Amino acid sequence: MAERSGLAWRFVSAGVIVPVLLACVFWLPPWSLLAFCGLACLAAGWEALGVVAPSPAVIDPVERWFGTVLAAGIGVGSVLALLYRPFVLVAAFPAVFLATLILLVLRPRAIETFSHRAAALTFAPLYVGLGLAVYPSLRYLFVHGDRWVLLIMTLTFFGDTAAYFAGRFLGRHKLHPRLSPKKTWEGSFGGILGSTLALLLARLWYLPDVQWLDVIVLAVAAGGIGQMGDLFESALKRSVGVKDSGTLLPGHGGLLDRVDALLPAGLVVFGWGLARGSLVLLGG
Repeated sequence: MAERSGLAWRFVSAGVIVPVLLACVFWLPPWSLLAFCGLACLAAGWEALGVVAPSPAVIDPVERWFGTVLAAGIGVGSVLALLYRPFVLVAAFPAVFLATLILLVLRPRAIETFSHRAAALTFAPLYVGLGLAVYPSLRYLFVHGDRWVLLIMTLTFFGDTAAYFAGRFLGRHKLHPRLSPKKTWEGSFGGILGSTLALLLARLWYLPDVQWLDVIVLAVAAGGIGQMGDLFESALKRSVGVKDSGTLLPGHGGLLDRVDALLPAGLVVFGWGLARGSLVLLGG
């Protein structure tokens, strides 16, 4: 009964989030997806800091808000830089380090947690901000960018769904028990097949720009990296004894739990699009 209730909440949450996201991608003004990205960075950044430093004795509320705003700044700022001043994007990394350095020197607090706080406040904003910045960037810069965003969403969803059912009914061999005891090699291969199906549907239905080479490379690379993103977040949570990254989405956990595969998968697709020349001229 509890499992059915959780599944019902998953559908309710998805029924609210997915239409809003699709509206931002396809129908609402261009700035709406950037605003959605900013809000997602705030939520996922807050959760990421809560995962990597769950004790207030390590990251206090001031530092957690600082890291959260920094994540949103990186996410929104990276998109704006790509649109108008691409070279400014190079400043994103030193900006994070310098901002963290200044904050921690001005607020040293307990010296025993200094290195933990420095690592958390540097890692979490970049992890969330750069990963989510990919989606507005794809939307604005790629030819048929809205369809590329949809492609990554379906690639990840099909892969995750296929991995779940393949692992549940065929799973015998553990994939990486130290990071995620329930995941299996059979589930992983099923996930790659699911991602391949999503790419084939995209090519035949709404994104003919996808070539057969794209289908092969992105199914394996983006699908595989997406699974690693899931394992990565699972390992982060297990290392601190946390089950979910948050409670924002009933039935799903936190937002970070839902985008853990989308963060690295989007980066792979964006990089592949650059290599294949699928982008509109920057600043054009």
